[in-house]
Amino acid sequence: MITLEIQKLSGFKRIYQAECFPDEVKSMFGKSTGDMNRYMKWLYTWLSVLDSDGISALNLEQFEHLKGTSNLNLYAIRHPHSQINERYIYVYSDGESVILLTAFKEKKIHDYQSAITRAEHIFSELED
Repeated sequence: MITLEIQKLSGFKRIYQAECFPDEVKSMFGKSTGDMNRYMKWLYTWLSVLDSDGISALNLEQFEHLKGTSNLNLYAIRHPHSQINERYIYVYSDGESVILLTAFKEKKIHDYQSAITRAEHIFSELED
């Protein structure tokens, strides 16, 4: 079993990432660095909102609480008008700190459930 570590995301007060998160983001875009740069700029804009507003960011359409999961603290950042329909799943670890767990493109209905399962697994590895 590999134990994952949490890394503080530079430039933010309370945003962290599982060490596997950057690779998951890169895998969404393949070799298209232009797309990745554009979508990462979008993501960092909303991470800034999340960093400053905390849980109240859930009032915005870009954030959603994931229901029906074994971890009641799972949330997602979504890009409602994106062509690639990317999602970023995160968890509140202490009520304030955010840990980015996984990233994926939602192409089919089961993609979300697979990503939730992966996020729950990543989070359990972080807790060990």
